[in-house]
Amino acid sequence: MIRRRRWAYVTVAVCALAATAALTIAPSSGPSRSGAAGPGPRSQSARAPAPPGTSARFTYLARQHTNRCDLRASEILSYPATRRMQGSCCTPMVKSSYRQQVSYLKHYARAPEVPADPYDIAAPLAQRLLRYRSVSLTRGERATYRRAMAMTDEKGPCCCHCWRWEAFEGLSKHLIADRHWSAKPLAGLIGALDGCGGSGHARAPPG
Repeated sequence: MIRRRRWAYVTVAVCALAATAALTIAPSSGPSRSGAAGPGPRSQSARAPAPPGTSARFTYLARQHTNRCDLRASEILSYPATRRMQGSCCTPMVKSSYRQQVSYLKHYARAPEVPADPYDIAAPLAQRLLRYRSVSLTRGERATYRRAMAMTDEKGPCCCHCWRWEAFEGLSKHLIADRHWSAKPLAGLIGALDGCGGSGHARAPPG
């Protein structure tokens, strides 16, 4: 009986040591997009490693794909504050155009609702812009919105009706109704916020 008890104690101790070793060796896993355990820290968008407009930031963002054409507003609204939408949703980014866009957006650095980088937008800001969709426009303000969108390359807040379309539609409503923007500067801003890749989005800086 004594020998059996000793063997039982030894078995328990060995199992405990094995479990501890497994926990130590196993890689940590982070939450996935659905909230379940994911493959690790790469499942969350990381903050870009350099300031907007720099070559290092361009190189990083050009390889990211968390900004997608099939990404919907409802999914964005469920994101945690740490999530970011990065990269181009359609065609590859062009460095010269990216720098022009960032340079344009610097004119609105004091406006917290205007993203500083069209290819790197944090979830809390995107959620704020999406909630601006509830802003009600008068008949004249709706006309201003239509004129502004007609001036943009995409003829709307984005090239397709994705989360960016709805977010920048909300931003446009806010700027027209609450900041009294006219059509021309709004069209320029929407062009500078284009996240579809390619070139020619930002033209002359705002006056």
